[in-house]
Amino acid sequence: MNAFDYAKQIILACSEYNFIQGIEIQLIDEPVVKIKAVIDSVTFISIFHNAETQKYSFSLIKNEQRIFGADNAKKWHLHPFENPGYHNEISPASF
Repeated sequence: MNAFDYAKQIILACSEYNFIQGIEIQLIDEPVVKIKAVIDSVTFISIFHNAETQKYSFSLIKNEQRIFGADNAKKWHLHPFENPGYHNEISPASF
């Protein structure tokens, strides 16, 4: 999936949740897309996809710190709420 189609998919998914207050497209420059799904003034979901390398990253950020996340840098892994710096290997994930 290219960056533009992925961005459309993310925007559609975010529009289904009332807690997401807005979407900021930070970058769409094929093959990369970066999106910020704003939850409140200090909390957002950072979404990244590189269509060429098939890299994905989803991070819940609060007060400028990751508090939860998942990405496939090397292998799919989760950064759990209890310890966001830790890597728990998981099955492939999607937004």
